[in-house]
Amino acid sequence: MSDATKAGMVYLADILPGRHTSVVRELVAALSASGLSSRLLPGTRDIWARDYMPVPVPSGQLVRFRYAPDYLRAKKWQHLITNATSVCQELSLAAQESTLTIDGGNVVRGAGKVLLTDKVVRENPQISPSRLRRELARQLETDHLILLPADPVDFTGHADGMLHFLDERTVLLNDYSQEKTAFWPQLRSALYAAGLDWIPLAYNPYHNVSLTDAAGIYINFLRTKHTIVAPVFGQHEDEAALRQLERVFPTHTIQPIQCRELAREGGLLHCITWTAECE
Repeated sequence: MSDATKAGMVYLADILPGRHTSVVRELVAALSASGLSSRLLPGTRDIWARDYMPVPVPSGQLVRFRYAPDYLRAKKWQHLITNATSVCQELSLAAQESTLTIDGGNVVRGAGKVLLTDKVVRENPQISPSRLRRELARQLETDHLILLPADPVDFTGHADGMLHFLDERTVLLNDYSQEKTAFWPQLRSALYAAGLDWIPLAYNPYHNVSLTDAAGIYINFLRTKHTIVAPVFGQHEDEAALRQLERVFPTHTIQPIQCRELAREGGLLHCITWTAECE
């Protein structure tokens, strides 16, 4: 596949349209309006393309990390692990192999910085934390690697369910002000230590019946050059989240998509999309 073909392309798992037809229809329309094309990844076993596909880095390369999340390690879930090597071969995408275990949804990049949650340390016990940081910085091609505490309630432990870079000193962050555990003070301290300020975004998963339900997590949007494709859930915070996104992305069109059913599976719009270009 040529670089011209890869540019401006957003990929979705080939099993996604059969599971969430309306989400795919609206998402493809929003991408098309933004000048982007979409394509299905062949031979997928789960809908979370962001997690098992390679991570793009600034040099233009793709790094394929080992995809072995703890929440799929039980034998009864292993059939859901997509063979990303096979998918890349089908698409003629060349990727460098890494022995490190990382889900792509735990890599948030912006303004020359890369942020992950500390779940990556638990996922790679075979290597010391200090060496892990060096290897991550080298493989992800960054001089500014930041580790933050993972949300203890999020079973994935992914950073893309927590925040999004706005510039080199500011992130858009879930409004954790209602948190009653030690997590929020720990996260604030880690952000201060990293020299990052934050702008809170509406956040309310507190009434979800299941801990795997991602409803109320508006930060898991898809950002393109001209459009923010934002999840909404038919709940009180929808309007506030959309207005907040309009304020922080004044040059973007904000396109909401109803994601209530998708959220019940544990992820949202950033999770189901993948691009071969470095964000």
